[in-house]
Amino acid sequence: MRRSIIVGLVVATILCGFALVSRQITPTQAQTDSNTNKIKVITSFYPLYEFSKNIGGTRAEISVFTPFGVEPHDWEPTAGNLIALTKSNLFVYNGVGMEPFVNKLVDSQEYSHIMFVQASSQIKIGESSKADPHVWLDPVFAKSEVNVIKNAMQKADPANANYYENNTNNYLQKLDELDSKIKSELSNCKKDKIVTFHNAFAYFGKRYGIKINSLSGIAPESEITANDLKNLINYIKTEQIKVIFAEELIDPKLAEVLAEETGTKILTLSPLEGISKSEQAKNTSYFDKMQENLASLKEALECT
Repeated sequence: MRRSIIVGLVVATILCGFALVSRQITPTQAQTDSNTNKIKVITSFYPLYEFSKNIGGTRAEISVFTPFGVEPHDWEPTAGNLIALTKSNLFVYNGVGMEPFVNKLVDSQEYSHIMFVQASSQIKIGESSKADPHVWLDPVFAKSEVNVIKNAMQKADPANANYYENNTNNYLQKLDELDSKIKSELSNCKKDKIVTFHNAFAYFGKRYGIKINSLSGIAPESEITANDLKNLINYIKTEQIKVIFAEELIDPKLAEVLAEETGTKILTLSPLEGISKSEQAKNTSYFDKMQENLASLKEALECT
């Protein structure tokens, strides 16, 4: 994807352009065992891959469409992805507008044998949040997604229903512990406002009492005008914000311009839409990334 962001300020800032190119790669395999007794589950992008992998364990073959290191907004499946999909039992996706390509797949007779699983289907999302797909960043909403995925695996593979149930219970306990830890560690902070790269943290902010302002919209490729940037600079100065957040899969040039103009520090806050190839090689987990986010938030919010 390519974006152009026009920066028209009194300062000598002329143009910040940055691009993110999604490479066409076939699904990354979580399991290499060719045992035909395993159900084959394809997921759309990282958090659903992570959830499914922990539920399915050794009884399911899990893969992911969006390659590691690639930002998934507006990503489209390749021919290789679609061929792999025809051989799968389940396709797990987030919904709420995150994967626009899914509707065509659901309507296609070619994939009529596949169980399409919208992980967010049991989450009550208000009308004003209809276009915000980032439910996985809220550990309580993540629990709902995990349960939906578990139910689908049990339906597809009833012989291993108890196995999936036990794995799910263990994972839900970890999510409960994460939720409690975030509440505890963000309970005594001097500040309650942050500036993120794109508007991915609304659910998280509502859950933990943090007010969010962002550089761009629901998707990170949203265009930012000179007036948007000017207003954000004024907001940062007025609220005496000392830290702004960038993302690991997005070019940091705009954040650097903003930091230079406002005298703020840049930290990383991951929307967990993907992890890098090096993180994947180290088996970096959802919980690892959320812990990194928590550490960054504690610094930005001046928590004790």
